Amino acid sequence: MHYDPSALYCHWYHWFDLAQVRDEPHASPIRRGPLLYNIWDNRNEGVATGVEEMFMHMGLHDDSPRSRELVWILLAQRAARGLGSLYAHANMKNMEEASRMHLDWTPRNWMRREPHLIKFEQHLYLRQPGYGTSYVVGKYLIERLMAQRAKQLELENKPFVMQDFFKAFNDYGNIPVMLTSQQMLNH
Repeated sequence: MHYDPSALYCHWYHWFDLAQVRDEPHASPIRRGPLLYNIWDNRNEGVATGVEEMFMHMGLHDDSPRSRELVWILLAQRAARGLGSLYAHANMKNMEEASRMHLDWTPRNWMRREPHLIKFEQHLYLRQPGYGTSYVVGKYLIERLMAQRAKQLELENKPFVMQDFFKAFNDYGNIPVMLTSQQMLNH
């Protein structure tokens, strides 16, 4: 945050999600509020992680190469964290070894300054299978959906408009990306 808060501010897309749940509840009672478990992690964390890079590519950080570097470091850190949690879930690494992956694969040794955060995160992801990988996997699934929707619209001789995509994406509610994909592409 102290290098450039705008890179992480994009991740706060979460607040739009929460405001929409509060102010514009979905018509479906199933999609209206939080479920008993976080099956939508790939949607929420994926879109929050994805918009960091999307906004960067749309020009948000054109005047600040260091901010662009931060976006890439955040993505690498999330990949390292998620990979460590996958190995821990597969019983291929213990918590210390998973944390070590997180440390070793985050650029600039930045996670070495946060040893308590690493332990907290690895415990959190061990208790919630799929959460650690949801940032990067969800980002990929959303980017793939965007590409598929753009191709679909091209075949219909219609333009792909980012604002329209996100309006539709958000209107489907807090559901896993794969369910949103089925609905968006098969409407």
